[in-house]
Amino acid sequence: MDQNWNDIRFFLALSRSNSFVAAAAQLKVTHSTVSRRVATLEAALQTKLFVRTDKGCRLTPAGEQLLPLAEELEKTALMLQAHVAGKDKQLSGTIRIGSPDGLGNYFLASRLCALQRKNPMLEVELIAVPMYYSLHKREVDILISLKKPTEEKIICKRITNYRFGLFAAPAYLHEHKPIKMLNDLVTHSFVSYIEDLIYDEKLRFLEEFVSGLPTVFRSSTIIAQMNALKAGVGIGVIPYFMAHTEKGLVSVLPEHYIEREFWLQVNPDSRQLARVRATIDFIVDEILACKELFLSIPGSTG
Repeated sequence: MDQNWNDIRFFLALSRSNSFVAAAAQLKVTHSTVSRRVATLEAALQTKLFVRTDKGCRLTPAGEQLLPLAEELEKTALMLQAHVAGKDKQLSGTIRIGSPDGLGNYFLASRLCALQRKNPMLEVELIAVPMYYSLHKREVDILISLKKPTEEKIICKRITNYRFGLFAAPAYLHEHKPIKMLNDLVTHSFVSYIEDLIYDEKLRFLEEFVSGLPTVFRSSTIIAQMNALKAGVGIGVIPYFMAHTEKGLVSVLPEHYIEREFWLQVNPDSRQLARVRATIDFIVDEILACKELFLSIPGSTG
């Protein structure tokens, strides 16, 4: 079989995404290119690897047999890259980071440029959205989550604890009943997540203050919730590291807070790549250097 590694890459991308369009987006090519390269591989092997269904592409029995072998080839290719490209003094290539939207948009986005200034050939892709992407499917190189992963094959590291508190706009607090204790919250309006779109159970914050609080504005992202708070819609739960940058918000009952953890995750084989190792070190160092932002109260209502 006269076949190259690139066709195997296309096979793996399609097997993980089940969609020609999704695989094409991952590989930064057209969907017709994915179709052509998979067809080339099938012709070389003289067997069908996928069947098309209403729900996307599904592996045939032959495709299922090829999958673990292809994954081993992928690991070998990564190791080769780590031992050769990783020897360069300057990092190059693409690094994709999956992060909760608050941490990604409010902390990492403005700081990762410092890593790129030192390594102009390094391309950074930051996915900071309210969902987790898969390390196993190679959707991201580095994943930051709110909880420790349970999968044994994943390397993980707790970066830091961080705190959330209740915040509101001064105008809202001025126009509504004073808040002296937790029970006073029941007469107020709240901003929170959309219940059926919560992607991590650790994001259910309000119940940890007082159960049954009425929410009048709900969003899938913490950024939108914070903007609603600044507009005076109500009271909401915001991470300290975000509230530190917002002068339009004040703390409500600052003696009450919630604490969570940030966990960094990576595949063992990806961890061998110089750009992945350097990016992990950079993210951890930046967060630890700013630990006070994550743990100290930004302000008080007095």
